[in-house]
Amino acid sequence: MTHGLVEDSVVDGQGEGMVAVEAEAVAREGLDEGLDAALDIAVLVASEVTCAGLEALLSRLPAVGRVRVIPLDAEVLPERIRPADVLIVAAEQWSMLESCTDVSGLPSTLVLGDDLYERWNGDLSSLPVDGFLSLKELSVQTLDDALKRVTVGEMPIPSSLAKRLLTGSRGTASAPGVIPLTSRENQAFVLLAKGLSNKQIARSLGISVHGAKRLVGSILLKLGASNRTSAVVTGMKSGLL
Repeated sequence: MTHGLVEDSVVDGQGEGMVAVEAEAVAREGLDEGLDAALDIAVLVASEVTCAGLEALLSRLPAVGRVRVIPLDAEVLPERIRPADVLIVAAEQWSMLESCTDVSGLPSTLVLGDDLYERWNGDLSSLPVDGFLSLKELSVQTLDDALKRVTVGEMPIPSSLAKRLLTGSRGTASAPGVIPLTSRENQAFVLLAKGLSNKQIARSLGISVHGAKRLVGSILLKLGASNRTSAVVTGMKSGLL
């Protein structure tokens, strides 16, 4: 196995709230079935030590079929990561995704790092993201769980980051409805609360399924929620629903 960052390296391995609860239960039932096909994982990490450790953990997951280390070249980045099912990007390289103008074609994106709230001043939805991984808490189990969750449309968030997001929201929100959702996110949130899947949300809004997934991910992130049910509960408490 090689860990060079110049060329791709490959590792072979083996009411409305109640409706949302039911929808989440269905999604949870599909977690173990969601990774039947071997996943193609792209890794965008500059640190060779972190990259090597991440590759070693991924190689122990039966659901992972291939791991490719992506060159740190913004010009070729979009074409290199798009064939992947999941992109794992270090927090330090996250801003490189700005070079991907068509975010609808990006794979599900997991950002790896710690102290992200402080590093990005609480603005964690300005770049493409579908979930987060804590480097300090990284293990075979947490990695496996994150891949399962992101594959079925959930947003994996380490408990420490989720708590920080909630604390930050309380600190800035003085009245219900202050959470800054865009008009499109509000439309998607109402549909989410009714229990619609990403595919159904996409159909209702006239957008791609990937676009719907990004909207849902952004909603969960802004609400500091790790799943749809907690997002609905927070939304009701905040006066968004």
